[in-house]
Amino acid sequence: MLAELLKFALELLKLAPRYFVALGVVAAGLLFMPADWLSRLGVEKFADDNKQWLGLVLLVSTVLWGVFVIVSCWGAVKRAFYRRKNKARTIRKLRSLTEGEKEILRYYLAEGTRTNVLKVDDGVVQGLVAYRIIYRAASMGNLMEGFAHNITELAWDYLHLYPEVLEGTGNFYRTDKRQRGW
Repeated sequence: MLAELLKFALELLKLAPRYFVALGVVAAGLLFMPADWLSRLGVEKFADDNKQWLGLVLLVSTVLWGVFVIVSCWGAVKRAFYRRKNKARTIRKLRSLTEGEKEILRYYLAEGTRTNVLKVDDGVVQGLVAYRIIYRAASMGNLMEGFAHNITELAWDYLHLYPEVLEGTGNFYRTDKRQRGW
């Protein structure tokens, strides 16, 4: 009996929050509606006989819905904090680029494009990917040229606002795409 009750309780916790709200509204209605409304609906006797259970359903559904709201808000706060932290990390990296990283990023600005073909086995490319400055945009590519990598919106906007971060010892830009003569 106890095992079945615990199993039922666990299954109840797995329900979506909208069911808790519905149960809570029904229980609150049966508890707090005027008696003449309950008698018109034919549930006055049921409501009187089961007030303690309706109160328990209202309490439990309210608590579970409240926990869901708090957890959802906490998740939203964590995501916002995580995005802010990653944005600051990316901007810090954009302010301290190596010459090889600058060459790759110069291509995007010089060509006015958001896509560059780069080799995935290159450590400089993977470093920019790890810092979320560029990302691999295509799952298909080839071993000779590489894969298409797009620049992130944050990096694109930042480099257009502060192009001086790309100034370095040379003024070259880099792509791994081969130029075809035909």
